[in-house]
Order: sequence, then C-alpha cells, then structure tokens
Amino acid sequence: MASLNVVPAKLARLSRVMSILSLLGMIVTPALVVAIFLHPDTTQFLMFRLDHLGADLTGQIPIQYRVDALVCEAIPLGLTVWAMWSLRQLFANYADGHVFSPEPLRHLNNVANALFLGVLADFVMQAPISYFLHLQNPPGHREISLSFGTGDAAWLFIAGTVLVIARVMGEARRVADENAAFV
Repeated sequence: MASLNVVPAKLARLSRVMSILSLLGMIVTPALVVAIFLHPDTTQFLMFRLDHLGADLTGQIPIQYRVDALVCEAIPLGLTVWAMWSLRQLFANYADGHVFSPEPLRHLNNVANALFLGVLADFVMQAPISYFLHLQNPPGHREISLSFGTGDAAWLFIAGTVLVIARVMGEARRVADENAAFV
C-alpha cells in the first residue's frame, strides 16, 4: 500500500500551499464576518458578501440586534471553519505523502459533511438573522425571510461530489489492501 501514498514533489508543494491557505481562510473568514456584523458601514468596502443578508445589515441597526444576528451566523460560520480545518488537515496529509490512508479520507468526509451541513445551517439561520436585523423596524415593517438559491444548490452538489470522491478513494484503498493481502 505504500506505493499508493507516494506524492510527487510538485503535488506536495501545492498541497502545502493549500494547507497554509486553508489555515489563513480559517482565521480570516471569521474575523471578517465578525467585523461586518459589528461595523457594517465601515466594512462595506471589503465587498465580502454574506448572501443571506443582502442590504439589511447597516450601522443603523442597534448593536444588540447585530450581535444577536451574529450569534445565529456563528453556526454556519463554525461549519465553514470546520470545513477549512479539515481541508488544512487533508492538504497537510497529502503534502506528507499520505493520500489513501484513513486519516485523509476522514478529513475529506469531514469537508463534505461540513459543506452540506453549512448549506442547511445557512438556510435555517436566515430566519432568526432576518428577524434580528428587522426588529428595530416598526410593527408591520418587520420581516423574516428564507431563501434558497442556485449558489446553495451548487454547494449541495459540491458537497455530494466531495462525499462520493471520498467514498471512491476509500473503496480504492480497501481494494488495494485486499490485493496486497493476496500477494
């Protein structure tokens, strides 16, 4: 099975770079999301889109309501961080030459699960987030919204694709182990 875990030098370098970028994303993304909720007017120049917020998040919303919405956003954000952490671990495994061993397969499964659950959490958390962002409006002008768009559907298909790839790699590992046992 050792021959299945050999990684060419270029792929190892690329995997190291992706591991570092995943780690940076894992740190920067939550920081940006927190900044956007706490300082929406001064962070608009970042053009960091939170799809389910639209133009609803402004500095005119009382800070307590923005913090309450941020707490709701923490659930899908946590799943994003989990996906990035799992990607970081996966790429680190690849860089170390471990491709078909159980650990990278587990990390690849975690990426798929985090992506899938993240889409669901984004959808479910839209209702309380929109509630908090409209709570300061007078009665009759408050709203709760839910949306599911093509981006959400695409992420579900990506999560499904990653899950299938993980299962195919797991099956390839099982077959290779089985064949190695016969020799």
